[in-house]
Amino acid sequence: MIPHNITSNDSQQTTCESITDARPRLHDFRGKAAVITGAASGIGLALAEALAARGVDLALADIDAHGLDAARARLASTGRRIFTRVLDVSSDADVRDAAAEFEAELGSVHLVFNNAGIDMSGELASLSEQDWQRAFGINVFGVIHGIRHFLPLLRRHGEPAHIVNTASGAGFWVNSDFPMGAYAATKYSVVALSEALEQELSGTGIGVSVLCPGPVKTPIAEHSIRASEQFKAIVAAGTPPERVASQALEAIRAGEFYIFTPTRMRPRLEKRFGRILDALERAPDMTNGPATT
Repeated sequence: MIPHNITSNDSQQTTCESITDARPRLHDFRGKAAVITGAASGIGLALAEALAARGVDLALADIDAHGLDAARARLASTGRRIFTRVLDVSSDADVRDAAAEFEAELGSVHLVFNNAGIDMSGELASLSEQDWQRAFGINVFGVIHGIRHFLPLLRRHGEPAHIVNTASGAGFWVNSDFPMGAYAATKYSVVALSEALEQELSGTGIGVSVLCPGPVKTPIAEHSIRASEQFKAIVAAGTPPERVASQALEAIRAGEFYIFTPTRMRPRLEKRFGRILDALERAPDMTNGPATT
């Protein structure tokens, strides 16, 4: 594998610093309001607890009505305003109506977490059309609908704000240890959507982050009829969601885009991107015209 020294270290550092300095930052959460999807458990619930502890009022959405009731009861002692709504993020109309309701209840919204997601394990050819539609409906269109209907709430008040889309480490490489290509495809999509959104919102005062956790101790595998026992065991031993939530909030304050949790995927990422760069080195030079063979 050939080395890939695209720019000097000084140039890379200057570029990174200029990009970081230009990113909008929401430093003070107190007195703000946040919308969180997938808020009944896991990372979503941990975010709700962390935000409430920092003085944030909350609109919590999830498909799990009983889980939402439990979350609201759990947060009642925080003294913050807590609103809940059963929400199917795969429905554009449902998300549109939720956005209107949350704004009516909370007023100005400064934080949005498009966090709802499901597992979709299984070899590609074994998945039904319904499986594919469900995975993309929740994991991808849930984010799209959030961008379409929650983002305007952040634009309305003209103050610093932030949107976080939950992807996964699987949004950067396909884990060969588990048949999770469909899940990875949805998370690659979330990374691309987030990168595009960051570009589109440049200069607006609205920050964007994409949360890319490794294994996190959430119910995602337990709720899946397709997750293998090996995958369930890895998730059960994953990073506590409270740690992920705390890291995400600090990343918002720092204006960070990519948010990674503890993971062992770096060597695999280096191998993947090295393979890509090697292939680019073998591509014909555009100045020489199209290849003839």
